[in-house]
Amino acid sequence: MSGFRTRRFQDGDEQELNAVYNRVTARDRRGQARPDAYVDWFWRRAPGGPADSWVIETQDGEGWKIVGHHGLCPFRFTLGDRDMLCAKTMSSFLLPEYRDKFLYLGFERQCLREADARFDATYSVAPGTARLRKSFGYRNYGNWISFERGFHPLHLAYRSMSYLAGHYSYPLRLRLQRALAAVSAVPRRKPPIELVELDNAGAASSRFFADFWTEARLDAGMAPRRDAADLDWRFWKNPFFEGVTLTYSWPEGGRAFCVIETWNPLCHAIADIFITPANAQRFEWLLDALFAWCAGHGALALRCLTTPRGAPPQLMEVLRRKMSPCPLARSSAYELPRRFSPQGKAKIAGDLPDWNTTELLISA
Repeated sequence: MSGFRTRRFQDGDEQELNAVYNRVTARDRRGQARPDAYVDWFWRRAPGGPADSWVIETQDGEGWKIVGHHGLCPFRFTLGDRDMLCAKTMSSFLLPEYRDKFLYLGFERQCLREADARFDATYSVAPGTARLRKSFGYRNYGNWISFERGFHPLHLAYRSMSYLAGHYSYPLRLRLQRALAAVSAVPRRKPPIELVELDNAGAASSRFFADFWTEARLDAGMAPRRDAADLDWRFWKNPFFEGVTLTYSWPEGGRAFCVIETWNPLCHAIADIFITPANAQRFEWLLDALFAWCAGHGALALRCLTTPRGAPPQLMEVLRRKMSPCPLARSSAYELPRRFSPQGKAKIAGDLPDWNTTELLISA
C-alpha cells in the first residue's frame, strides 16, 4: 500500500472527486455526467447531517490525486417512537488501474469502524453488494422487485422501442418517449377518490405534512422518515427531482400520499408512497387513483421499485394484484444488505426488524 494515503473528504474536494466519479461511471441514469451541484445537495443538505466521506489518494508527478472514495449518506429512520440514523453507501469506487495495488476492503472496514459511533445501521444498494460486504457483517434482506402497470395495449412495445433507442442515443430515446406519450393518452376513467395535486412549493408549505409522520410512524415499523424536512430534501428542494406530490385525506380519518417522478414522460415512477392506516381497500383506491392520474397525463405505464419484506401483507397482496413484475427490469440484480452497529443493535433490543421502502434508497 505504499504510495497511497487515505483521509476524510474535505471542502474543496468536490470537483476533483466528481470528475473521477464521472470517469468511472461514464454516465448517470439519464445519460448525463453527474453535475458538481449533486455533491453539495447529497453530501451536505440531508436532515440527518452531512455525509461521512473518505478518499483514497496516490502521488504522481504533480502531487496527490484522488483515485478512490467511500461515502455514507445519512437517512433518518424511525422504529415506532424511536429515532434511528442510518446511512446509505454512496459513490464507493477505486479506479481500475489501482485495484491490484490497494486493499480497498481494508479501507472500507476502517471507514465503518469510524462510522459506528454515528450510525445505527448502514446499507448498500447495488448488484453483488451482499457478497462483497458479507465479511463486514452485512446481511441481505431480499432483492428489490420492480412492478409496472400499463395504461395502453401497446405500452410494452413502446417501452421496448425506447429501451432500444437508448442503447444508441439518450436524446433519441427521450424524443421518442415524448412523441409516443403525446399521441398515446387513453381516456381518463373517473377514479374512486380524487387526489390533491401539489407542485414542489405547494407540497413544502402544505399542512398535510406538518404532522403526517407524527401520526404514521407508530404503525410504520422500521421505515425512512416522511416528515416535511426529509421529503423537502429528497424531493421538493432536490435540484434533480422532476415530479409531483399527490395527497388524500379520508373524511373519517386516515391519510395517504404519493410522490411521482415524471421526468420520463412515457413511464412515470412511484418515488415514495405511504398510507395510514394500512387498509387494503383504501390502498386499492389509492392505486386506482394514481393510475388514472398518470394515464390522464399521457403516461403509458407506472412503475414501482420496492422491497416486499416489512410491508403489511395486505398491502403487498393488493400491489401484486394491481401491478405486475416488469419484464424489462432486472430486479434480481438489486440487493439490500444491511449492517447494524453496536449502538443500533442496542436500540432494536437484538431483533433485526424488516423494513420496507420504495425507491428512495436507490434513486439517490
